[in-house]
Amino acid sequence: MIDYCKIWNSINSESQSSSVKVQIARRVPSKFEFPVFLATDFRKGVRLLYIKLDSYHDIITDNLPRFRGLEISLAVTSIGQFKNEEFLKFSQSIPNTDNIFESVISDICDKIIQIQNKRNLNAVLMKVVNEWKIFFEKQENEILSVAAQKGLIGELHFLRDYLFHKYPYAESVFYWTGSDRTNHDFQLVNNAVEVKTTSSKQHKKFTISSERQLDSTGLEHLYLSLFAINLHSNMPNRTLPALIREIYRQIQDDPIATFQLQIKLAKYGYNEALAEKYTVGFSVFEMKFFEVVDGFPRLLQSNLPDGVGDLKYSVIVAACTPFEITSDILNHI
Repeated sequence: MIDYCKIWNSINSESQSSSVKVQIARRVPSKFEFPVFLATDFRKGVRLLYIKLDSYHDIITDNLPRFRGLEISLAVTSIGQFKNEEFLKFSQSIPNTDNIFESVISDICDKIIQIQNKRNLNAVLMKVVNEWKIFFEKQENEILSVAAQKGLIGELHFLRDYLFHKYPYAESVFYWTGSDRTNHDFQLVNNAVEVKTTSSKQHKKFTISSERQLDSTGLEHLYLSLFAINLHSNMPNRTLPALIREIYRQIQDDPIATFQLQIKLAKYGYNEALAEKYTVGFSVFEMKFFEVVDGFPRLLQSNLPDGVGDLKYSVIVAACTPFEITSDILNHI
């Protein structure tokens, strides 16, 4: 895991000791396919990302998603050991928005350096830029819906109350992949955990929003974590921002975990500047864990007629009882 804060701080420190250099770059360590550089143009006051391309790649920048604040272009330039070479360049186009664009640029970079097959570059770029487009297209004063808050509350409780007790903070946050629109909210090597949150009072049920959410194909084990919650008014210490601040305090001495948590919350659409607008409180009153195996109530792509997809359906909690895990979930994940 890369300490992106350390890289940005190194760039900023060098800028303070040099009044000559307009642009300062750092190569991001990677053992895979693409040389990648983080940079800052101090004349323009913007962050940049350079991805070294080769003759194999035919990047059509016009096909990549666009959103306000991010420019994507091809550039021939010299960086590090590369002289007059072609790079794919991501630029922050709105000055003085460094905090969020450090997150954007770092996240795009993080996805690129994990690519092990060069042919996947276009697909990875499309996916990660689209994820950030969702965040930037939200209205500046728009907070998450109550339904989205409920879902995030469950995932954060699982992160804090379970993963943090078994894995280091940075590793735990790394396993939280829901913000990347993966099939499951947590991916832990060969296991996965899908988190559901319900506030229904009678005939408790939870909603499955895709035929892939309960698909265990390719996994050794798939678990479902169900948090039953109550909603409250006038309880500012139980809001989503209150829980997020509590987690930040807990991991404050781990810069990698802190920075990655910031990135993932932003990709969910959470903006700390709007924290005071969140007024609904949440409290967890019950937690249940299930292993999703043959016989579990679910719909799978393999069982659907051709042409049927994008499913959304409800599962009654009582029907899952035979699959409940009664021992500590930490013994299983």
